[in-house]
Amino acid sequence: MIYKNKNGVFHITPSDIPNTGIMFVDHSKNNRSGHFGHALVEYADQKILAFYPNCNTDNDGHSGRGWMEYKRSEDGGITWSEGEPLPYSKNLYDLHIGFTSINEKAVLTDDGKIILFNLICDVSKNALWEPYVAPTYIVSSDGGYTWSEGKRFTNLHGRVYDVYKHNGAVYVLMACCYNSNLESNGFRLFCSENNGKSFYERSRLPFKPNRFYGSLELLPDGRMIAYTYTDENEYLIEYVTSENMGKSWSEVGTVFFAKRLRNPQIIRFEGSYFAFGRSGSFGENIGNIILYCSENGIDWDEGRYLAMKTAGIGAYSNTLIIGAQGNGNKTLLYQSSHAYYRSQTNVLHWRIDYCAQ
Repeated sequence: MIYKNKNGVFHITPSDIPNTGIMFVDHSKNNRSGHFGHALVEYADQKILAFYPNCNTDNDGHSGRGWMEYKRSEDGGITWSEGEPLPYSKNLYDLHIGFTSINEKAVLTDDGKIILFNLICDVSKNALWEPYVAPTYIVSSDGGYTWSEGKRFTNLHGRVYDVYKHNGAVYVLMACCYNSNLESNGFRLFCSENNGKSFYERSRLPFKPNRFYGSLELLPDGRMIAYTYTDENEYLIEYVTSENMGKSWSEVGTVFFAKRLRNPQIIRFEGSYFAFGRSGSFGENIGNIILYCSENGIDWDEGRYLAMKTAGIGAYSNTLIIGAQGNGNKTLLYQSSHAYYRSQTNVLHWRIDYCAQ
């Protein structure tokens, strides 16, 4: 599929023929599953760690009972190592105390360290990943070969939905989730200005407490924008903007997505914006992996399907700009779960290459 903007052309591979994503993890071979938990990080030019869950088939595979694994690429994601367990996550699972660790986001700091954020899930009563407890993070100074002990950046319970780095600062978008009646619920922004040594709460976002999923970006005029999802209307994604990098926020607005959008993963790449996710969970023609494009991060095109739903729940995902640590050409990598049987999922990749006109 070819998408053009005023500056160049984006080529998405594989094509937009449904279900032609590049197989990254074939869980069907071992009757396993891997829903959310797709942290990606480029730790040096063209050197990547891609994380993914290895979970059991409880709840038809829509399960948080398992651990995280990762693969390594040193050629920009063309070839990958064999998968291996992430020790922090596998060790917690092997304790069999009813908690698991899932990784949705990672970031590279200005001093070359990888920070990997861990969602700690209570799966003692059911196979889902809720209720959440306080998240942790671990740090690697050697490209992910060794990791620090886990550390909390807050004592609040909840889920990290996005991490964004700008001008050396690391911003963490987290939904605090005790229950719908507590004042502590809702989205908060945390920040580190010392490469992850410590974090502080920067602000509370004005979304309603029952919103979930979220994404951070910068608009063309430099304002920070935070998007979130509500199942009250899957065609409308709510957003707020900030002129001071998250210290204060605008009133809540909405943007329209013609084919619905759940779990929005929104990223700016070579001057354009791309929004990936699931084409909704309620109504007709739902559950597909969807991609939208925009020139300003607010007004979006009609969208196109990257993979059609053929089984159960999927389309938990993440994005990474490959080449961001170098001076050459860049590629946008998209990683997503996709159900192969019931809600048991494999993990697929798409790549978006940019050519200047």
